[in-house]
Amino acid sequence: MRQKNNLPVIGITDICTPLKAEVFSLFRHEQQGKASLPQAHKHNFFMLLVVEKGGGTHTIDFTTYKVTPRSVCFLAPGQAHSWELHPRTTGFQLMFGPEFLSDGPQQWPFFSFSASPFLQLSAPQFETVMQELENIEKEYALADWLSVRIITHRLKTLLALLERYYDVKHPSDNQVPLRRMVKQFLELLEKHYRENATVEFYADKLHVTPQYLNIVCKKETGITAGSCIRQRVLLEAKRLLTLTGQDVKEIAFELGFSDTSYFSRFFRRYTGETPVAFRQHIQKVPGSAQ
Repeated sequence: MRQKNNLPVIGITDICTPLKAEVFSLFRHEQQGKASLPQAHKHNFFMLLVVEKGGGTHTIDFTTYKVTPRSVCFLAPGQAHSWELHPRTTGFQLMFGPEFLSDGPQQWPFFSFSASPFLQLSAPQFETVMQELENIEKEYALADWLSVRIITHRLKTLLALLERYYDVKHPSDNQVPLRRMVKQFLELLEKHYRENATVEFYADKLHVTPQYLNIVCKKETGITAGSCIRQRVLLEAKRLLTLTGQDVKEIAFELGFSDTSYFSRFFRRYTGETPVAFRQHIQKVPGSAQ
């Protein structure tokens, strides 16, 4: 359905000139970045905000995080975000489109909607990350016929290092098959949450029972598969209410609800507000979409 009065979706070329024709960019925040992004918006690319010095706040999908030195914020396409950073904040902004990595970014846990998008690094960890970013920066400036290939490999190395550090802060119990099943479930959920909101649908795709999928999700994420589905639908509802001018009926239809009143009851049950009240509230909050 065509959306009305949407806030624009920001692409990499709206911010800077990417590497040749590729959807990749890297720059020093203190040189090209903005300290204040007060209006909530969304991107069609993945982004790392790596903060060396300074700080402030970064609001991602309606949760505000305190930005500190030696920290990384992760943003995936479609996430609503805004920030207020100290004017002297330094670090890197790294951006890449989904097509830049041939095997896709889905394997990285910090880009999942259910994961924390914030990572605090130790001094040695941060030094290693900065070394990788500086190597990418040099290759980005060189921009010869091999640069895209080299940057692709360096980006994968950087993401793998961040996954190692992320796993220390957000450890799994090392039950790889269970973790893989949850990953597959979340990938399926990202594709189908608009039209399928039952645990049975995803369990059938994964060839397990709904009860088993709930148990595994609870063990790995702390919430059941059913709760994951509800959270994803609610998150998208909040994004649409915040970032578009669609009315509640249109949003309900887009999210698979045939009855607007049922959607409103669903939203209120899990947020404490009706969709209309949520939209009115978020528009009054400084830094939200207007």
